[in-house]
Amino acid sequence: MSHPSAQADTGAGLSRLAAISAALRPHDPGAQVALDPDHGSVQVLTVLDPEEVDRILAAAGIPVAPTPAGAGGGCGCGCSCSGG
Repeated sequence: MSHPSAQADTGAGLSRLAAISAALRPHDPGAQVALDPDHGSVQVLTVLDPEEVDRILAAAGIPVAPTPAGAGGGCGCGCSCSGG
């Protein structure tokens, strides 16, 4: 699938990445956040529970969408949270 504004999409993804990283940092300084531009998703590696990540992101005003069934977990922000 092609995206006519792929660079704009990547810029928006990087902005979202920075916002997620900034929101999580006070709660888990070791959290790692990475952008997957091919799928338009963000992957988060953190020691926080996915429910806590969801709460933190919601409090920071970062939109959180429900994770599709069978998607392997995550907080719903488009990431693949690995709580630990």
